[in-house]
Amino acid sequence: MRRLWVWIVAFTLLGALPVEARSIKIGYVDVQRVLSESRRGQEAKARIEARGAELDRRFQQMQREVKALKEEIEKKGSLMSESALRERQRQYEQKVRQLEDFVRDSRQELQEMERQMVSDLLKEIEGIIAEIGKKEGYTLILEKHRSFILYAPEEIDLTEEVIKALDSKGK
Repeated sequence: MRRLWVWIVAFTLLGALPVEARSIKIGYVDVQRVLSESRRGQEAKARIEARGAELDRRFQQMQREVKALKEEIEKKGSLMSESALRERQRQYEQKVRQLEDFVRDSRQELQEMERQMVSDLLKEIEGIIAEIGKKEGYTLILEKHRSFILYAPEEIDLTEEVIKALDSKGK
């Protein structure tokens, strides 16, 4: 369905051009490659990984606390008074819930962080692609993977140009 819309747009643009201006210029960009190979994309990935490592260290600490409390209950539970044992079990259950909440919240935080960074980068990439399109007279610039491009010559691949423009924009 998406491919059909791409062709409809292309033929509509072709039909809207005056007869003498019917040469169309088409290019494509591999946005995933721009995100993974550009300096800005790599910096965003590094920030996400650093935050993930920080959260993982906190998770490991919380997990050790839960494990220690469980071992204490298992080893010393029979020596504790009933009220002390109940209190330790309550503390254990509370720590387990805190750990579960932390895991859920951490996962959401990382997903939101990634979503926001990718969204911001995509807006910038779209602007760069529009600039290239206007400056170089492209009729249509497609995204390599979402446009179902089955074949395209390397000459119309603008990915490297977009990466360079994005990297130079961040300086």
